[in-house]
Amino acid sequence: MKWQNGRDRLGGWLGHIWQHYQDRGEQESHVRQITDYVVQIADPVIRQAKGYRKVLHEPIAGSMEYCQALIDAIPGPVVLDKNRYYDDPLVKALFASPDELEEVLRLSPDVNALRKRGQTGEVVALLTMTQQEKTIFGHQQEGEMLVRDVRQQAVSFFDHRIVAPAADLALTKAGIVNRGLEVLATVAMEQITTLRSRKAELQGKKEYLKGIQKILGGKNHVREMFASRDPVNWEELRKAEKALAEVEEELERLREHIATPEQSLGYLEAIMRKPGDILEVHNQFFRLNWMGVRVDDGPGSDGNDITLAEFSLQEEFRRSAVLVSFALGATSS
Repeated sequence: MKWQNGRDRLGGWLGHIWQHYQDRGEQESHVRQITDYVVQIADPVIRQAKGYRKVLHEPIAGSMEYCQALIDAIPGPVVLDKNRYYDDPLVKALFASPDELEEVLRLSPDVNALRKRGQTGEVVALLTMTQQEKTIFGHQQEGEMLVRDVRQQAVSFFDHRIVAPAADLALTKAGIVNRGLEVLATVAMEQITTLRSRKAELQGKKEYLKGIQKILGGKNHVREMFASRDPVNWEELRKAEKALAEVEEELERLREHIATPEQSLGYLEAIMRKPGDILEVHNQFFRLNWMGVRVDDGPGSDGNDITLAEFSLQEEFRRSAVLVSFALGATSS
């Protein structure tokens, strides 16, 4: 019996270790797949760099953890249901009407893709939208007096987008992580492509200036065989030579940045090591009345607290976000 208990304990310990290595193996495989996906977006030439997967493994794994942490800061899921529109102040704040809510779900490309695959039942997703704030003039109660034409700030949302809908929250979060990595890879692609485009532009300019230099040089040579030098033509030749030298100098600097697969790999690695420089999430807090107007949080204030997350991409654009859930019926269209 003692031997049996010992064997059970040993088996449990070995099973734990085995499960650990299985999980680790699955994680390694997942990072490898994500790495290939990210490289394909950023610059497929990176595959020619020796050991690129090893170089990118730690940065990409770190970016995955960073994106997961961002998702954990997003509130929700909030139930989206046209028939319960007036029951939740947050839902009412996000959509102008029950019909708009229904339209967003009906027209979403990602949701319609689930419908085509026969998905039914509850679906969880990320809802993103653009926040808009404008000044209006309305009534405001101050003590026993109703004051007219008071400057107020109305908050509304538009350009709603359903992102990464899935059958459960875990799958949705995994889909959002992948979207985050795709954003980071796209930023790397933009950097690499911009440098390559500039390089191609300079190479074209170099060939043009070499042609101009040859033409002007030929004209000067012909003239000097029979007459004195043409000052105007000679000055144009000097300008072309100077411009050509400047182009060649800039081209040489660019070659130090974008000539090899290893250099492209370096740009992608740098971005994946500091995803916080690209993507950020901050909390958004509003206190809004039933008309979507900001109100103070003083005693007796007739308002509801609204909490969202706000994604920002290098200050280029901002999107408010909340996790949502909704029912997907078999007969939806």
